[in-house]
Amino acid sequence: MRPRSNPLAAYLTPEAETLLARVGNRHDRCHLVGFLGHACSRGRPLGELNGYDLAAYEAALIDQKVARPKQAARDAAHAWNRMAARPGWPGGPITPKSNIRHSTLSFGKLPLSLRKDISCYLTKQSEEDVFGDPGAKALASATLKDRRGKICQLVTLAVAAGVDLSSLRSLKGVVKEPIVRAILEALWVRSNHKANAHAANLARLLRLIAKHHAGAPQAVLALINRAESRLRPGKQGMTDRNRKKLRRIVDDEETLHRLIQLPSEVAARVDRDTPSFADAIAIQTALAIQIVLMAPMRAKNLAGLDFKHHVDIINPACCHIVIEAADVKNDRDLEYSLGAGFMRLLTLYRDTYWPILAGDRQTSAVFISRNGRQKTPGALGVQIASFIKEHVGVDMHVHLFRHLAGYLFLRAHPGEYEPVRQLLGHKSIRTTVDFYVGLEQEHSFKRYDEILKSYSHEVEDVPA
Repeated sequence: MRPRSNPLAAYLTPEAETLLARVGNRHDRCHLVGFLGHACSRGRPLGELNGYDLAAYEAALIDQKVARPKQAARDAAHAWNRMAARPGWPGGPITPKSNIRHSTLSFGKLPLSLRKDISCYLTKQSEEDVFGDPGAKALASATLKDRRGKICQLVTLAVAAGVDLSSLRSLKGVVKEPIVRAILEALWVRSNHKANAHAANLARLLRLIAKHHAGAPQAVLALINRAESRLRPGKQGMTDRNRKKLRRIVDDEETLHRLIQLPSEVAARVDRDTPSFADAIAIQTALAIQIVLMAPMRAKNLAGLDFKHHVDIINPACCHIVIEAADVKNDRDLEYSLGAGFMRLLTLYRDTYWPILAGDRQTSAVFISRNGRQKTPGALGVQIASFIKEHVGVDMHVHLFRHLAGYLFLRAHPGEYEPVRQLLGHKSIRTTVDFYVGLEQEHSFKRYDEILKSYSHEVEDVPA
């Protein structure tokens, strides 16, 4: 068995190990290792674990600077509760701490007529309309689910402002001017009278409903537009958080080298004679990393790659990945030409390890899970980020590879934004400049500093 990477596993008692052996789901087992290990380190009886132990575990994760400690504690609680529902498991369920700052009315709590109208609106959003806006695309199921949740938030804000919930019988009622004003004022207060992206997105959805579904008068649309522009953060380009993560990679040549070489190193060390499921996942992750290094596409396009529809193999030393505009966020065709190094890794995965995952299932998806289903962007993204964290020691999500590609190109070719625009598939050169001019400027300062240092050496060489 692969040794556990969680340092808290060292504290597990034989009783805890016996409990873990009863956990069939590997994800639940992984979540419980740390929680039980922490409890054992404190000498806590496993049959008495409760919310206080969960809070202590979360505090320990924060001290250890573990990524997303609150979510890790919640995952541990949910895993514990699933096992606590089974006979013979010591202790009862543990209620995880809620991380939700503002409670929202559930969809089922809304009036029936309003629910029907919301469902009608979302159904229209899920279909292409020949008479609709040419730029409008049918929304994915995840986006529709998100919009339904945001509509519930808008209704909750209205009710909190004193609107009678039973009076909201349709979305047209939600976008009446007094109610719209109450919702927007509540968003402004909740945002502490500052621009806030989430609040701006809620205002945007309110505007879309008012304009395209409810047929609200121009005065209401103007009211929402003014509030949305006030709520929308003015800063464009890369977020400070992503910029900080990228600096930790590009400013350390050793780390950058390890990241770029990671796929080939993984391919070199797997056992090809007796391929295992673990090796298959490792090679799958290596291939995904190699793709976003060489063809920096978005997570949705990466996870959706299909051997039949997107991978065009020309010969053993060349293939093209082609994604049609309809499947791309900004409606731009994407085509990447990849060479011999990539083909060796792709062939290894397709011929040796992909069949282990696919089994006898009828699928041509590139990235599949144990059950043969195509991996979601979220699942593949977590897989890539965890793998990089384990082997390189840095936080690197899929979208950050796009920023890495843009920065590395501009570092080698300062000022050449058009090739970067084409590489990343941006519609506007302005988008490319907004994202990378700051990082390019930092590199310019470093080069200028080297020039100054060269002169200072000359001064130091002058005899006293």
